[in-house]
Amino acid sequence: MAVIKNGANGTLSGKAGSVVFVTNGNTTYARSLPKKTRKKPSADQIQSRSRFSLIQKFISPMLGLLRIGFKNYNPDKKAYSNAMSYNLNHAIEKTATGYAINYENFRVSKGGPNPVSDYTFQVDKETGTFTITWEYDANTASQYDISSSNCRLLLYNPDECAFTNESMNPLTHKTQTANLTRQQTVGNYHVYVFFYKTDGSDECTDSKYLGTFEW
Repeated sequence: MAVIKNGANGTLSGKAGSVVFVTNGNTTYARSLPKKTRKKPSADQIQSRSRFSLIQKFISPMLGLLRIGFKNYNPDKKAYSNAMSYNLNHAIEKTATGYAINYENFRVSKGGPNPVSDYTFQVDKETGTFTITWEYDANTASQYDISSSNCRLLLYNPDECAFTNESMNPLTHKTQTANLTRQQTVGNYHVYVFFYKTDGSDECTDSKYLGTFEW
């Protein structure tokens, strides 16, 4: 049964007869219900499903950051759809046994240029903290008005475990710390950083891949 949200002038959602209504961002689509088939999927269909499943599983622990980082990438679609679409096209590579994530090409956010030009990071196992220190391109920061934009970190383990920073320092602070816990997965963590404005515009820089550390 299709449901009208927000009164008579609202959007439709759900199934009506042989049609299903789907809202993505500000747009509502009408689709025919898929017909049942006994035909085996083609090789292309199997590959497409494999790629989709890989990205879907990979991004599931970081949905909160993706909703920030991809919110403005295509305002007509939801951030999740934007993140899936972009990374399906850019962050998957073919291997001898199937598909794998290209960590350097993967993006947590899409927007303006990331101004970080140099960086170091340190892990303190006694205090359970990860600290990054960076230098940045002042011309880029000025041109895109991001000097006061806040730092967001993603520390990601392939076993579907992710940390991020609770306190957020501006770009000009040149350092950011995130707390780690031993309850989480031990191993290599991939590091991403981006900056976003808190003036209500939700504008972000591209995320930048910084490599890995051991925890």
